[in-house]
Amino acid sequence: MQRELAGKAAMVTGAARGQGRAIALALAAAGADVAICDVGAATMPSVGYSLGGALDEVAREIEAHGVKALAMACDVRDQAQIDAFVTATLAAFGRLDILVNNAGILTGHKPAHELDDAMWTTMIDINLTGAWRMARAVLPQMIARGQGGRIVNIASVAGHVGTPGFAHYCASKHGLMGLTRSMAGELAPHKITVNALCPGLVDTDMVSHATAELARDQGLSVEEAYELQLTPHLIKEKISSEQSAAAVIYLVSEAARVVTGSALMIDAGWSAT
Repeated sequence: MQRELAGKAAMVTGAARGQGRAIALALAAAGADVAICDVGAATMPSVGYSLGGALDEVAREIEAHGVKALAMACDVRDQAQIDAFVTATLAAFGRLDILVNNAGILTGHKPAHELDDAMWTTMIDINLTGAWRMARAVLPQMIARGQGGRIVNIASVAGHVGTPGFAHYCASKHGLMGLTRSMAGELAPHKITVNALCPGLVDTDMVSHATAELARDQGLSVEEAYELQLTPHLIKEKISSEQSAAAVIYLVSEAARVVTGSALMIDAGWSAT
């Protein structure tokens, strides 16, 4: 099982840190060659935290597993950059079996009617439209090869419940769930599965920033803000990036070849309440 993905090629977006990094390393540990990308800019208007990450360092960690790595800057809002990334991946690996749409942002903590156009548009463009653009670029060769494939969209429990203060984030993740289910039906004849991973509160820099904003706005300590956000979790723990990665490995494995159109909840019971 540890090298089950030997001979496969995978692509992970938003892989410079956090969940993306953990997913890329888990795929490499399972034997896959892995192409990774992240946005080239360290900052972005309307996003209040650093987007930078050591993409080349992650590539070296991938190669330490004895597989090939490719690292490129790629903004998933830009189809030309996406197409260049896919072309480079196919040139390096000769195939592409797995796409993990992980690139995403979390901003706001504002009521929906107080969001400006930039906050709304940037969220939807990255979290939802970016996943569609990536799939659109990858699928022609995946279908043409005729050997099936796997697409995993990193959604969220926010794709199933509403979270006050994050309407644009919830809208992007609800939309990603609709995209996942529709594409699952379209691609099933080609033996390409499309599934969504839906974590709860994940221990990443992105979530840490949102928690700090919540603490500031409500006059709480950071620890108190985390406790507040964990309220819907039946198990009062944050999700680790490695737990997300382990769930992705299942969804791209042979064991999950008949699993498609699903939402794998790793949300500590949030969606059960």
